[in-house]
Amino acid sequence: MSKRSSLASALLLLPLLLPAQPLEALQELLRAPGLEHASIGVSVKRVADGRVICEHNPRLSLRPASVLKLLPTFLALEKKGEQFTYRTTVSLSGAIRDGVLHGQLVIAAGGDPTLGSSWFPGEPFPRRVVEAARRAGIRRLLSPPVVVEGGTTPRVPGSWPWEDLSNYYAALYHHFNYRDNSYAVTLEAGKPGDLATIISIDPPTMALDIDNRVITDPAGKNNVWIYGGPLASRFLLEGSVTGVPRRYTVKGAIHAPALAFARELTAMLEEGGIIVERPASPSRHPLPGDEGRELLTVESPPLREIVRQTNKQSVNLFAEALGALVDAANFGQAARELLDSAGIDVSGVVIEDACGLSPANAAPAAFFTDFLAWAYPRAAFRESLPVGALDASLAVYSAHPLLGRNLRAKTGSMTRARALSGYLLSARDGWLAFTILVNNHACSPGQLQAVVRDFLAALARR
Repeated sequence: MSKRSSLASALLLLPLLLPAQPLEALQELLRAPGLEHASIGVSVKRVADGRVICEHNPRLSLRPASVLKLLPTFLALEKKGEQFTYRTTVSLSGAIRDGVLHGQLVIAAGGDPTLGSSWFPGEPFPRRVVEAARRAGIRRLLSPPVVVEGGTTPRVPGSWPWEDLSNYYAALYHHFNYRDNSYAVTLEAGKPGDLATIISIDPPTMALDIDNRVITDPAGKNNVWIYGGPLASRFLLEGSVTGVPRRYTVKGAIHAPALAFARELTAMLEEGGIIVERPASPSRHPLPGDEGRELLTVESPPLREIVRQTNKQSVNLFAEALGALVDAANFGQAARELLDSAGIDVSGVVIEDACGLSPANAAPAAFFTDFLAWAYPRAAFRESLPVGALDASLAVYSAHPLLGRNLRAKTGSMTRARALSGYLLSARDGWLAFTILVNNHACSPGQLQAVVRDFLAALARR
């Protein structure tokens, strides 16, 4: 056979050989040690035309964990637009006479989840309120400042595990939110076997009754949990600290952020020379009076920036806030209806929250892949996803030369569940939408990530 004939024969065989490459890579993934008893769903499609590149159990409903955040981030952008902002206003109820406010300082909540957030640092909101009060000539308050909340009363999803409810990542979304609705407890290790000592609570105005059972165990690990609930009056700290470092900080959920803020604001007013006659209370309504003098309006960062932080940092509170923008009463039902109307198959999809914390959430891999292919044109959403070469959550993937900036994806993790869903640039097929859901794996998270990395690299090089 001539060289020309051999080349022609090879070119004819090339389309038949290339499709096998993703299938071989998929088989390598499925044969990985520790996945023998796992439930695995894989769906990879070409964004341009929806062509299936490879798949395995694409319609099997599995726990997606934080991959679910893809839904509220995109749908909130679609409903409100990239420039939408939340507004919080500070005004006076009553009149000022001789420096005394005969009424109240009223903070009207606007649903902003970013007030005092560590993800959006800036001048502290209480300090801005104090400065506004001083500019207005207030030197004394006869009544404490009050936060007026609208919206619906926060509801704890019934499927959220009890062990999560009082830890920072399970902070409920309220119509008024502050400091990511979280506080910090700093512990100092003692002698081996002794209780660790609570050194500080931030903010210090938090009124907490804590049962501390954290043990110093140099042979163990730093692992402390907070147990309680939204209506608890006493909280249990349990776990261990090693003494390396000497001090260890654990974060808990603030279940009444409006009251916590009012207490902190009261303390800052007094530090700023403004006397407050009575302590803050959980009242949600101002006293009757003249409500016409606005002192301050605070706007949140634009929605595109909140979406960016939600996906890159996997902030549960922000995801719940975005879900409330889509539908405050029932995000899950609204999301299913919106996606169904867009032609996306929602059978097998169960949505109990907007952040993915509920272990009752379930969805097929193909659902997320089809959703991503449909959502691809929205640049603000696409660019909000973690990037392999830049973001810590994808660090293990950026080590491969074919991935890095060619990978944009959201991770998800909970006990015995790992998920990854996003976009991957393939040398042959352009951008791919993909989803990998693994439940009940026996290997370590690091081992699973390495297997997934090799699978993605094989798709990228094809």
